[in-house]
Amino acid sequence: MNPHETVQRLIDRVDIHELMARYCRHADLLDAEGMAACFTEDCIVAYVPASMAAPARSRKELLGFLHEYFPNSVSSTHYITNVELLFDTADRVTAHTYMYSWQRFKAYPAAADCHRYGRYEFQVVRTAAGWRFSRLNLLSAGEYGGARIGEQFNRPWPPRFD
Repeated sequence: MNPHETVQRLIDRVDIHELMARYCRHADLLDAEGMAACFTEDCIVAYVPASMAAPARSRKELLGFLHEYFPNSVSSTHYITNVELLFDTADRVTAHTYMYSWQRFKAYPAAADCHRYGRYEFQVVRTAAGWRFSRLNLLSAGEYGGARIGEQFNRPWPPRFD
């Protein structure tokens, strides 16, 4: 890689990290529009395994899901760490991160808080508007206040998006 490509790769890494931070900030603000803006129009987003529900297959579907989900929440906090970025091309990156989220629901205490520990698999693409997520899989390693567990096992490395 020449010096110009090296500098561009470093800039891209910072931009992708900032996209991830922006995604978490909008999630914590319960801001569906801001969160959906982090994705491409043709994104595929799976917050639960396909056996539990079909993924959102566009930004419009994702926005519809978020508009239904967020009114049930009072507050949330999301963290992303241990970010690994694999540059498939100069304009497409496969990412793997660890995540933690906490959510308080309006029905609390009847609906317990959910503390989720897990992983995100992202495909990130460069667009005219900057880096955006084109694919997202959320894999729950375990939850307090939920039943999902062990979804990270037997996953391919690097993550594949078929």
